[in-house]
Amino acid sequence: VLQTPLLGIHVSVIMLAYTLFAVMMINGLLGLCMPSRRERLMCLSQLLLYPALFCLTAGIFIGAVWANMSWGRYWGWDPKETWALITMLVYAALLHWPWLARKVQKETAQTVYHVAAIVAFMFVLFTYFGVTYLLGGLHSYAS
Repeated sequence: VLQTPLLGIHVSVIMLAYTLFAVMMINGLLGLCMPSRRERLMCLSQLLLYPALFCLTAGIFIGAVWANMSWGRYWGWDPKETWALITMLVYAALLHWPWLARKVQKETAQTVYHVAAIVAFMFVLFTYFGVTYLLGGLHSYAS
């Protein structure tokens, strides 16, 4: 089951997504610390959001295909699968930021976006570490 190339692709694509989300979080921290660069950092984070969310979605899809080949089902509601889906939905909400930002001042919208990018990364951390060490399941390799 672990010898199929889909497993390597699945893990690599999701790790790429997590890396891009980490860069967004760093941009969020920098945006809060450097008000003069806040708008530019927000634009960079918004540009990174598209490939990051695409990679996460593709990684979840590839994992589902691999699971179907291995266990005969696409989705098993394993804690890691569930939290990956929650993380995907949290970042999908950030895609709607331009619509939400029209309702508030530009400065406030930028600050809130950076805070949202930092908070969203907490979901990534919980999906990667918290589920593995706290919730168990098929994706838990901690003993």
